[in-house]
Order: sequence, then structure tokens, then C-alpha cells
Amino acid sequence: MVESEPGNDGEPEAEATEKGSLQRLGDIDPAAAPRLFSGIGEFDRVLGGGIVPHSAVLIGGEPGVGKSTLLLEVSAALAQQGKTVLYYSGEESAQQIRLRADRLGIRSAGIFLFTSGSLEELKRHARETRPEFLIIDSIQTLTSRKTAAASGSIASLRNVTAEVIDLAKKSGITVFLIGHITKEGQLAGPKTLEHMVDAVLYFQGETQADLRLLRAEKNRFGPLNEIGIFQMSEKGLASVNDPTQVLIQNRLSRAPGTAIFPALNGTRPLLTEVQALVSESPFAGNPRRIAIGFDGYRLSMLISIIEKKLRLPFYKSDVFLNVTGGMVIREPAADLAVCQALVSSCRSIAPRANSVILGEVGLTGELRPVSFLETRLKEAIRQGFSTIFLPALQCDKKLIPNFQDISAIPIESIRDLQEHLRK
Repeated sequence: MVESEPGNDGEPEAEATEKGSLQRLGDIDPAAAPRLFSGIGEFDRVLGGGIVPHSAVLIGGEPGVGKSTLLLEVSAALAQQGKTVLYYSGEESAQQIRLRADRLGIRSAGIFLFTSGSLEELKRHARETRPEFLIIDSIQTLTSRKTAAASGSIASLRNVTAEVIDLAKKSGITVFLIGHITKEGQLAGPKTLEHMVDAVLYFQGETQADLRLLRAEKNRFGPLNEIGIFQMSEKGLASVNDPTQVLIQNRLSRAPGTAIFPALNGTRPLLTEVQALVSESPFAGNPRRIAIGFDGYRLSMLISIIEKKLRLPFYKSDVFLNVTGGMVIREPAADLAVCQALVSSCRSIAPRANSVILGEVGLTGELRPVSFLETRLKEAIRQGFSTIFLPALQCDKKLIPNFQDISAIPIESIRDLQEHLRK
């Protein structure tokens, strides 16, 4: 055992005292720290309209989905604005990062690289370069000499993250942290990591496909569930300005088992296609219920409502539900769209062409109103849809003013849905 005195990593005590001085709430100028636009539109959208100075953002995703590529492009966009970026990587060498930068066409003198070091060395480099932005790839690879004996443990990870956030708040640095993902799809490490940071973003997408989704699961400075959509290519990530065109490419095909739902992701309406396949089950008495992009328990509830109210034999059928494009729907306004896809597939009836549908279904089969109807209608009209099925309580002309370009069809209960499908 060796006795040693803990240090403050060279930070002057006077500076720390000044940072922690008392302030009146009314004396703080909210315009003193305006948001900064990175230049990547979809990235700024997910953060709530730009990067908030001195914030800490945690980004998670599957291996190989493109987290490092995204933050390297963000670093290049910030460096082009004259900002200084300190990029730490504990998983790649400086040569490997340079190869990726060459492939992406990034040439910037404002990005400083630091690989495979300790937290104390990172702090020293931060004092020397005085960056406005710090990127850590990944937080699980950063260790501290204070917790060297417990390196890689939960306690070590919590301590390192707390030190990095403290550095950001005291030095006025904006920090982006990359976090590993467990096999359950959650961020690795203690749950307190998500409470410590200001925003938690998930970067999702199939590695075999080129579509990537950046979703806000937590954001102290913007709306939740806001998403940004990118396309991956050899030259990096490109923002998708009109994602609806990508998500509903087969909108004109009248195939049974489909429905177009105007989903609301944060503040952005997106037309999303819901597909269902209902087939006779080979497992008598134990049919399968599989949902991708939709809550499985809510799917079971909707199937029970359809069985009760429409007398359809779902008890002997396998049901597969999929939300295309890797989208995830969590709002109850999608209930009616899911029911249309299920009934349409079961009855082999094609839905009406060029139509969208939305509404929350109650346990008695009635339709409940949905929120932000006007925003959803504007997106449906912009994309050229001519018909919308919606709850009868919201079909009043007084509630839908100035929308002559689309015809509204009221649905009072789930029985009305089946009647309109037959027409």
C-alpha cells in the first residue's frame, strides 16, 4: 500500500470558486449562450434546434451503425465554423481515424486527436488546447488513475462520466459521449449515466441497409422522440430532407394488410406504413403474435377487440405486424391504422388507395380523438393524399378548417372501419 494525496488536476482553486458563485435567477441572461447550429440539419433537429452550449450528450447504438462516422462529421462541421474540437478515441488509432476522415473528405486543422489515454491525460490536453467541443469514443474505454483497480467496473464508469461532465460545466466545453449498447438494446453501464447527461440519443439502423435513424430518448432542451433520418454511403452520412418519400415508397400499391399512418415524432409528422400478415397458424391453440416497431401488448389488446367486435377468428391465426423503415410507433393514435392492416389482411381486402388513417381505439371498440390533428393533416396534404379516416368526434368542419384538399371520413367505432373496407 502506498499513501498519496489526491490532487485537483492542476485546476486553480480560485477558478473553481468563481464558477460556483451565487447568482440570482432574474440576473441570468438566457441569450448569453445561444444554440449553435452544427450545419447538419437532422442532427440539429434531434437536439431541439441546435447544440446547447456546455451540455453533455450521450449517443448509443449498435456496433457498426455509424456512431463514430456521425460524430466525426459533426466535428468537421464545427471545425469549419472555427471551433476547436478535441476528439478522444479509445477504440481506434489516430491512423485509422485519419483513414476514415480521408474517405469522408474531411480536412480540418481544428480537430485534435487523442487516443488510448487516461482521464487525467484527457484533462491535461483539454487545458492545453481549450476546445469548445469534446468527443469521447467511447466512454467505456476511458479510465482514471483514481479507479485503476476497478477499471471497467460500474463504479469506474460512473466516476469517469461524472468527472467529464464536471469538466464540461466548469470549463464551458460541450461534450458528446458515445456509449456501448447491451444485447437488450440498452446503454451499457449504470442507469445513472442517463440521468447525469443532458440528452440521450440512439443511433439506429440495419447495417445491411443504408437508412439510419437518430432518436432522442431524453432531451432537457427539446422534445422527446424527435428523430433525424440519414442515408449511409461510402462518402458518409447524408441528411434526408423529405423522409416520407423514403418511408412510403409503395403508397400506390393497394395490397391487403397495409395502412398509412401520419405519425408524430417529436415535432415532425412522418407518414409511416404499417404492414400486417394474418395467416392460419400451424400451432393449434397457440398462435404467434410478433410485432416489430409496435408494442406487442397493445397489439394483443387490439386483436382481442377485433375478435370481440367483428367476430374474426384471430384465435387460430398467426399475426405478424411490421412498421416499415425501422420506425417505432409508440402513440395510441396508431391503433386504427393497425386495426385496418389486420382486418385488411385477414379479409384479403385492399384498403382505399391514397388514404391515411389514424385514431385511438378504446376497449369497447369506440374511437377516441388524437392530438396534433392539424399538423398531421398538413403533412398528408403535402404528400398528395386525398382521403383521411379519423375519429368522428374530430370530423367536424369547425375542427378541420381550411382543408378542402382532403376528404375526411368519420369513424365512430371499429365496426365502421370494416364497413368502409368493404366499400
